This record gives sequence, structure tokens and C-alpha cells, in this order.
Amino acid sequence: MIQQFKLIEKINLTNNVFEMVFEWEKELNMLPWQFVTFLIDKIWGRAYSILRLEWKKIILIIKKRELEEWGRWWSKLICELNIWDKLKWVWPAWHFKLKNNNSNKLFIWTWTWLVPLFNMFKYELENNSTNIQFIFWVREKEDIFYISELNKLKQEYSNFDYHIYISRVKDLHDFKLNNVNNKINSWYTTNFLTKENIKDYTEAYICWAPTMIESSVEKLKKLNFNEEDIYFEKY
Repeated sequence: MIQQFKLIEKINLTNNVFEMVFEWEKELNMLPWQFVTFLIDKIWGRAYSILRLEWKKIILIIKKRELEEWGRWWSKLICELNIWDKLKWVWPAWHFKLKNNNSNKLFIWTWTWLVPLFNMFKYELENNSTNIQFIFWVREKEDIFYISELNKLKQEYSNFDYHIYISRVKDLHDFKLNNVNNKINSWYTTNFLTKENIKDYTEAYICWAPTMIESSVEKLKKLNFNEEDIYFEKY
């Protein structure tokens, strides 16, 4: 069924990443791997994973691309919506599912691909006692967002930890970011994938572009990680 969401809040997380809150007239229900598909005139449907759900509201994180940029340029249309503007949407399920078990889990993401994984491991923390390690990458220091939310989870759950990787930071000693300096690493998320770092984890969830996913999967396999326990979604 086609319905309409109304934009009620928009927050700049970085210069081109927005947290957007949409409201529907009825109470919403979801699973931690679902997404919403916006129906945009002349562009067809565009799917965005749900960061979290709050009664009649869904919260999304969307990266804005300019019209001349390669790929996903329709995000500009969404990110430039005004408060109270409406979008048509449909609500399908998603096959990239969190497994319901007691396995310790490793989550790997980059940029706004945080969204489906954040929803998954937050659900896992709230409902199970498994250990969760969250690894993410951005290009520049200015691209980092949602640190306060991750710190809140770390304070609340002793079984949760995270690390940041930045590929364009020259000197980590000059890096200043409150409360996370000991979490900053240079280069890419695959640098975290060592035998020692992953020895306590038996499942991996990865979300990003095909090249990054393939590199991560290949490295995990070389470290004798069970391929059947590696789950990913390519964009």
C-alpha cells in the first residue's frame, strides 16, 4: 500500500549528511533489517534503511549528493526537502537479516551505511548479551558523525565497543575528537581484521560498496573465519 511520510525534522550531521525524521499518521512497526522505499516522481523507488523507529516516526540518515555527482544524485531531492513536505513510500522487508543466536558479532560499515548495522547491533544489545564490535571508516575527520550515540551505547553496555578508521588523517597525534581519541586509527577498516582482533567473534555483518565488501570477506576467510557466517549487503 502506498502511503505518505511527512518530514518533521532535519539535522545536519556533517556538511552533506543529514538525519531526517519522517512521521506517519499511524503507529509503525519494524524489524532491525527493514528499509523504507520512497516513490519519487520520474526517479522510481529509492530505498533507505531505517536507523530507528519511534512510534509514528522513522529516523533516517541520508548523504546528499549534488546533481553532477556520480550515483545516488536523487538524494539531493530528499535532503533538500522542507519541513512538512511529504513523500510517498512503501514498506518492504529486507533479506539482510540479523541472525537470532548467541554468537559474538562484528559489524563493519562506512559512512551512511552505518544505518542498517546500527539498527541491528542496537537491537542485539537490547535483547541479547553477545559481544558486539563495531568498525567504521570515513575519509576525513569532518565526515565523522554519531559519536555521541556510540559513546552512550558503550557506557550503557559493557559488551559493546567500536573503532574509527580514517584514510586521510596524516598524524593521529594531531587528531582531536572528544572522548574517542583512543578509538581513532588510520587507513581502512580491513586493518582491524587481524587474527587477534577477531578471535572472539564468530559472525560478521558488512555493509558498503562491492569492492570494500569483497576485500573484507577475503581477509576474513584468510583468517579462517567461517564464510557461511559472513553476511553482507552490497550497494
